[in-house]
Amino acid sequence: MERPTKIRKTKNTDEHSWEVRSPVSLYHRCIQYIAQNLHMVDSFYGFPDLVAADIFKESEKCKKFEITSAENDSLKNLQLFCEIYPDSVLSSLNLSTSCRALNYWLEHFLVFSGLQSLDVSDCFLGDEHEILSHIAHLKLLKSLNLRKNCLTDKGVSRFCAPFKLFRRGPEHLTVLDVSENGCISNRGIKMLQCFKDLQKVDITGTSVKVKEISNDWKVLPEKGEGLMSIKNEGWASHVVCKWMELATRTRDKDEHKTSKFYAIKKRIKSRISVQNVSKVSFVPQYRLVLHRIHHLKKVTAPCVKIPTLTEQDNNMDAIMNLYKP
Repeated sequence: MERPTKIRKTKNTDEHSWEVRSPVSLYHRCIQYIAQNLHMVDSFYGFPDLVAADIFKESEKCKKFEITSAENDSLKNLQLFCEIYPDSVLSSLNLSTSCRALNYWLEHFLVFSGLQSLDVSDCFLGDEHEILSHIAHLKLLKSLNLRKNCLTDKGVSRFCAPFKLFRRGPEHLTVLDVSENGCISNRGIKMLQCFKDLQKVDITGTSVKVKEISNDWKVLPEKGEGLMSIKNEGWASHVVCKWMELATRTRDKDEHKTSKFYAIKKRIKSRISVQNVSKVSFVPQYRLVLHRIHHLKKVTAPCVKIPTLTEQDNNMDAIMNLYKP
């Protein structure tokens, strides 16, 4: 026996109208129940991707990824999905000019381990920022934008060292932008050689001396504003947009004037260093890009022994003897 549809009577000013509502499916009710009770979930191991995607969307509607109260553990809720579906939750992240959002939601951003593209340009991070250590452990990372972040060779070493020593990290890194970091020199570029799949490096506005670059790279100018265009992609793309909007609206009430002064001073120092190098590296509407040169190894042909006529004759005689009666 089928369950009858629910009928609700609504009264308007002029007339009575009838509205028919179809029953909510059992599947949707289960999704709602799980989303409202994420604190009871230990793991999503074994859940199909499509089901997990629906649970994530419903959890977003329930504001399970927002810091609204102490009871709502948004970080733990996010970890539940990232542990099983890291690349589906977020595969591409753009935090350009969003230093405030990055620092405010840093613990949440560090949970995203399945990133393939990351843009943290114009954030003035410096060499000691925690995000650099996180980048060093992103195994799926292919595109990385670190433009204008007050980085030096020390900062480059921070995200290169784990892969160089232990072969753990972004082994498939293909495109890298370190432009407008005036303190990066040839020493920092040399460290990047450990990434065998790295094909392009934007060095516009750095202290790299073109004449001292190794034979593994070739310098070619490219027209355009940058090597890559990165957007937020994944289940959590709308969540990230809400975080960034919240960070721009709010202001840290406990921030002291001294910290503001030093932050501004750091930015001014970075711009001065970029302007000094721009006399050599910058070309209007062009980027100075390093291209990887693939050296072809000489392959020697294997030595093949060519039998002489006498050896061939002897072999044929031996074969023919097998067929003699």
